[in-house]
Amino acid sequence: MLKDLIIYTPMYVTFFWSAVLLLTTTANNRAKKFLAFFMIAAFLVYLSHALYFKQNLHGYLFFDSFYTLASLSVYPLYYWYIKLLTIETSYDLNNLKFLAPAAVMSILCGGVYILMQPEERMDYLHGFLLNKEVEMNTSTLVQIQKTVYYISRLIFATQVIYFVLRGRKLVIRYNKRVANFYSNLESRTIVWVNLLLYSFVATSVMSIVFNILGRQIFLQSLILLLIPSLIFSVLLFLIGLLGYMQNHTVEDIEKDERQQPEKNLKNYNHTQLKEQILHLFATEKIYLNSDLKITQVSAKLKTNRTYVSNLINNEFACSFSEFVNRYRIEEAKRMLENNGLTNYSLNYISEAVGFGSLNTFIRVFKETEGITPGNFRIRNQLAPSKNGATQK
Repeated sequence: MLKDLIIYTPMYVTFFWSAVLLLTTTANNRAKKFLAFFMIAAFLVYLSHALYFKQNLHGYLFFDSFYTLASLSVYPLYYWYIKLLTIETSYDLNNLKFLAPAAVMSILCGGVYILMQPEERMDYLHGFLLNKEVEMNTSTLVQIQKTVYYISRLIFATQVIYFVLRGRKLVIRYNKRVANFYSNLESRTIVWVNLLLYSFVATSVMSIVFNILGRQIFLQSLILLLIPSLIFSVLLFLIGLLGYMQNHTVEDIEKDERQQPEKNLKNYNHTQLKEQILHLFATEKIYLNSDLKITQVSAKLKTNRTYVSNLINNEFACSFSEFVNRYRIEEAKRMLENNGLTNYSLNYISEAVGFGSLNTFIRVFKETEGITPGNFRIRNQLAPSKNGATQK
């Protein structure tokens, strides 16, 4: 019973998220729907593992070419998913080229199996895949199948490096784009994708090590079998959960960007535009709007948002979000230093100065001031009594 639970848990997780993501209405979120295909590929991988650990050898042998297809599709599909989150607003069939190695190696694997005699297949299964101490047939077809296997593993290792690096670049570029457009980044950035990419590297290295050691060692110990099962199950569950919760994609930011006014724009030189921006923030306190976007600033100034963004990036060496948060922090400090507002909660202050949530307010305040807003308030309240004591 326990062994079955360990073996089947990764399958349960991937099947669950495949069903949830396919059945969820996501008309405006193609990425969320596409993540289901990644989960299906992962399900097929762990179905193959289940056949192995349950010692269903004929089923495992039959499924081996599908395992090759699925295992070499996991990273390309996840990269395609990242592209739908960050740069693509529609399904680009050019991405199918990333699945070509999986298709070719799967066809080669299946084709060689078809050409093999039954005894050759069993020799390959027992003598190579299962690493059993049996006299192995060294026929040409068995050698070809071994070569196909090694090439497949080499392709997999290459995919780990290639798609993780490319995916990381897309995520960084997207998060920078978001930070230069929105003042409130809550639920809009996709930092978690990078974290999962790094986790993918660790688990992939572990998978390669397991392949080198041979999966047969896990048949002898439930503890050893539990380790990869638990790690992969948790990782896949997090991918499904965070992907399900990620509602903001490149489609949303491009929709918001189209709200930029295009008529009757004013021409400012660098100095004039800087003065206008500083005046707008200092006098109108536009930063108090918790959902402030750079298009709203450019609309107020009747200029192009790109000019505003470039000036903030170059002149103040920060993103739009960071620029706005500097004003919010200064406003919060004034409120925290006002002894007449000591009864106001931090949650009230965070909303009053324009932060989208208390957690964001505390995090940004600590990053900026090196202290939490609560401790900042306490320190300010104690300061007069300390001064008074010193004067005495």
